[in-house]
Amino acid sequence: MYALQALQHLASLENIQLIVKDKLCRLVREDEPHFIQLFEAAFSLVHQHGLIDECDESHDIIFVASVLQTTNDINHSLNSLRRLLVPGGLLLVIELTLAHSYFDLIFGLFPYWWRDGHSRAPLTIDQWRQAFESIGGFEPMVVSAKTNAFGDSLMIVRKSTARSILIRLSEWQDQAWLLFADRAHNLSHALVPHLPSSNIEILLDTVTIDHIASTIDIMLKQHKQLHIVFAWPLGILQLDRNNNETTFESHVEHLCYKFVYILQSVQKYHRQNNSFPYVFILTQNSQPMHGKSEFNPTIAPLIGLARSLSVECPRHHIKLIDLQPTADIFAESSYSDILIEHMLHSREANNLDEVVLSLEADSRIQCFQWHYDWLQSKEQQELSSKLERTIVPKNDADKVPFRLQVAPSRFVADLAWMRDPIPINNLLPGQIQVRIHCTSLNFRDVLKIRGLYPHTRVFGQRDCDEPLVDRDTTPGTDFMGTIILSHSKNLKIGDRVIGLCPSGTFHSHIILDTSVVSRVPDECLMSDEQLAALPTAFLTALLSLKHRIRLKHGQTVLIHAATGATGQACIQYCQAVGARVIATAGSDAKRCFLRKHYGIKHVFNSRDLSFVTEIHSRFPNGVNVIVNSLSGPLLQESFKLLASHGHFIELGKRDVYARTSLPIFDLRQDCNFHVIDLALHAIDEPHTVREMIDDVFDYFRRGLFKPFEPMTIFEPSQVIDAFTQCSLGVSMGKMVVRMTSSEQPLSLKESDMNTEISENSSEMCERGTILVSGGLGGLGLTMSRWMVEKRGVKHIVLMSRRTVEEFEKTENNPQLEDWLQLKEIAVKYNACVDVVRVDVTQCDDVYELIKRLNQTSHPVCGIIHSAVISDAKLFTNLNQETLFRIMEPKVRGGWNLHQTSQQIGASLHFFVMFSSIRNHLINPGSSGYNAGNEFFEALAHYRYEQLKLPALSIALPAIQGAGMFHRQQAILNSLRIAHGMEMLPTVATFELVERLFNMQTNYSSPVVFAVDWKRLHANKANIPNYQLVRFIEQQATQQGISNIRANDPGSSSIARIEVIIERIREIVMRLLGASNIDRIDIDRSLLSLGLDSLAAVSLYNWLTQEWGVFITVAEILQGVKISEIANQVQKKLVERQTASEAIETTLSSDMEQMDESEGDLTLSTMKKGSSYNGMEGVLRVSQVKDKHRTQATFPVRGTQNAE
Repeated sequence: MYALQALQHLASLENIQLIVKDKLCRLVREDEPHFIQLFEAAFSLVHQHGLIDECDESHDIIFVASVLQTTNDINHSLNSLRRLLVPGGLLLVIELTLAHSYFDLIFGLFPYWWRDGHSRAPLTIDQWRQAFESIGGFEPMVVSAKTNAFGDSLMIVRKSTARSILIRLSEWQDQAWLLFADRAHNLSHALVPHLPSSNIEILLDTVTIDHIASTIDIMLKQHKQLHIVFAWPLGILQLDRNNNETTFESHVEHLCYKFVYILQSVQKYHRQNNSFPYVFILTQNSQPMHGKSEFNPTIAPLIGLARSLSVECPRHHIKLIDLQPTADIFAESSYSDILIEHMLHSREANNLDEVVLSLEADSRIQCFQWHYDWLQSKEQQELSSKLERTIVPKNDADKVPFRLQVAPSRFVADLAWMRDPIPINNLLPGQIQVRIHCTSLNFRDVLKIRGLYPHTRVFGQRDCDEPLVDRDTTPGTDFMGTIILSHSKNLKIGDRVIGLCPSGTFHSHIILDTSVVSRVPDECLMSDEQLAALPTAFLTALLSLKHRIRLKHGQTVLIHAATGATGQACIQYCQAVGARVIATAGSDAKRCFLRKHYGIKHVFNSRDLSFVTEIHSRFPNGVNVIVNSLSGPLLQESFKLLASHGHFIELGKRDVYARTSLPIFDLRQDCNFHVIDLALHAIDEPHTVREMIDDVFDYFRRGLFKPFEPMTIFEPSQVIDAFTQCSLGVSMGKMVVRMTSSEQPLSLKESDMNTEISENSSEMCERGTILVSGGLGGLGLTMSRWMVEKRGVKHIVLMSRRTVEEFEKTENNPQLEDWLQLKEIAVKYNACVDVVRVDVTQCDDVYELIKRLNQTSHPVCGIIHSAVISDAKLFTNLNQETLFRIMEPKVRGGWNLHQTSQQIGASLHFFVMFSSIRNHLINPGSSGYNAGNEFFEALAHYRYEQLKLPALSIALPAIQGAGMFHRQQAILNSLRIAHGMEMLPTVATFELVERLFNMQTNYSSPVVFAVDWKRLHANKANIPNYQLVRFIEQQATQQGISNIRANDPGSSSIARIEVIIERIREIVMRLLGASNIDRIDIDRSLLSLGLDSLAAVSLYNWLTQEWGVFITVAEILQGVKISEIANQVQKKLVERQTASEAIETTLSSDMEQMDESEGDLTLSTMKKGSSYNGMEGVLRVSQVKDKHRTQATFPVRGTQNAE
């Protein structure tokens, strides 16, 4: 039921009773978000034919006062009122049930007073109960109030919801059902036996529109109430590469128009004595569900169309029902029962929302509803440029990549995990992308993060300008992981691999060449942690002992600091080839370990020079090989232990980089000095790395190698402990840090957006091409200019249906100035901006364009879809040609860009589609436009969640100087008045779009609300979006938007100007990252203080939510001062208090108590810990999930269990 209708014939009630009843009615509408529209109606209960002008089962609540006993036939009147009620609806009756003798002197002049020859007319309570029982269809009557002194009683009855009772009622026998069934599904056989009527007509999807119109005309003539089940969408195919044109032309577009035509036919043939039909749209797997793999975006245009049409024609009672079975859609009879039951009860006020009926694997049927949610939780809304969030790497790493951030302080304690931008999936031949399960820690990594690693770099060279292998900010070399993308013939997705990555492995995901990795053999039984410990240690041993010195059986090898992983790897190789091993270690425990674990007989102390004497005494001819990691005198004395033709292998290299003078005299007997650097070897000779790893696996297969012991495993949250322990040099074996295999919570800080851009997007901006559809529109031109000027993009291709010449010759062209400015900017920044005449709705043309671009040196790396046609048409004037023309740029265009980029194999970094806030704050005339917007959101979900491809559909608000609202001021003005909508500056919008992409984790279609939330709440009754109204109500309850009153202006609870100024200074200080509040001058413009556009959006949101003061972003960026804002805040609070007092004086005492919740925010509601980061006005549409498990995070659109 879409409305609460109050039938008030209060002939004999006092004025005070009228006030109370009106107040009750108004409060019900305010507290129940479903009651968003009020249809006023009045009729005569004494008409001989009953309520001929009213719709059956069209009211939730009916009030009747002191009128029923004036009718000639009370039973007939009650029967007429029952017909008006939906199942479960309430009838509230106030009537005289006790007549005093003096009433005869008052009412005795009226004939109805002496009805039926009784001395007095009023029925008693028992007689009323008998009357309700005699007409049937009601649950037992409840007397809500005792008879008062005047003789009135309040009686409440509820209409039954039991189908066995309802099907016997006259209003149900007068109903009919019109089923639009497709041939593929056995809908008619499944549903017809369960329908509560024999008046059923079935139309297959082969009928003509003329036949549709005539059928509707006939059924409306013959039946008072019609139910329409539009199930043709159940036969729609999934869009794929083979049925593109067929699906769009024969199904998607024509299906949308046929639905419009059905409503137009209802409008045309509707008669005064008919109820408007209840229209149910059945779809299958067309709503995104949490945990469900099947999703068909094809029907999304119809869903967007239906939502918009429900605003234009609310009396049609349009309801969307998405069916999500596990097998054949109607194989389970219980599924049909539940569907029918749900449709029958969809007239109830608490059952109006569109739903998903999901048949679970255990045969349970659950009902779900989508809902809005905050994109980020209040706990996540930080003012600093680095936000913090918590993930579980094993579950979230693919959506929330992360990396280890080395602090500028170079302190181990300042290490922090940061959110990493999703890697650019632009793989070159021979490259793979790996999800890292574990990485091992080497002492080299400790030196790097502390800034002590001995680099040889150009003087004054910044760390970010060095090769990745040399950067202090890229620790980690060894890894074990799984391939998630492959451009290799030998390695495929899903393969487990280990390898070396000199550019850093403390990332959840890396891209590297296949030459430095090797697939883990299927028969290998080692754990991920054991595998991650292998590469550096064993490859160093093989490079040194096998490939450099060609160690032979019987030779003697001295291994210093042998309990480390590399030392143990050298021991194992020596023992594998039959060489004799002697070793040193720094503690008794370590020396004991070497003797016991490896059976080494001669183990000496590495902390002093005693080992020199002892080895000389036992091996007077010296040793053949020395593997060294010591330095200083210990290194120099070790030279003396070499035998003739011996080999000295230097692994530590401390003295090398320190340029220490080495006693090369001791190498005089044809000895060799080898400086081993595995990282450098992997860069210079990468083709040998995989061969060596394969050798390592072969040694393991033959039982000659074994995993390192002991193995110390750290969770990523323990990374500081890992580096600290490694830096002490007291541990044995190997330290391994779990990455994406960790099941422990991990706190991430959000990387600064500008840093991410500079570090990760420079290659894309300079070497790739960004393709913009609708390129010569205002939004496409202004964003292209911003990308060139602010982000250094060098190659942009603008798609348009017009050539540049045609565009420049167009008279009164509002975008011409934007185009000329873009050309100037492109020349200034040495960028190439091309315009190509390609219609995005033509698939072949789009394919050829992307194919041609990808054959150049600047392939397509990003797509921005901004093509749009807006022609505001009410559905009564909407024809097929107009509907198709409006839908095609968004629907066909979006699919063509998606499909062709996949077919060609374009490696896209982003795929952004610009939707609109009008898809959520729906206004009449936007049905075709919103059909396209809804398809954007569905396509984004399909790409991002199902295909794991980049995708983002952003519902934008009004943008200054660009976009649809800029060209249609009338629509913008209506939304400003109704919802407090304001325009965002273009720069702030584009930076927000960029930020939404960089922060993307579990959303694909954020909704940007640049609105005055208090005004939106005040006008919620005029918002035709139930889910949004519910969300606004929830936020009002949580934030106290509507239930905190502004007190007397003279009282202490109204903030003094000084207090307001200090609060605003504190927020501005945090937004600017200033360390001292004294630096924030209240008499300087915020712009001159350094406030940028994103910070301005944050301040705008804070002022609106915290104070309820609406200052536009444009005003903030134009130079407003803190002192001026403070004055506006105080003025606004005083004005509200004055208005509140004026209203209170007009209310009666019984009203004051109920209105206590309608005040405004004061200083007492300000939370000092509250924080904002520019994302507070962003909602998302959450996926379907059980409401008991749903947690509010930031505003987005989503789903929850409805039952």
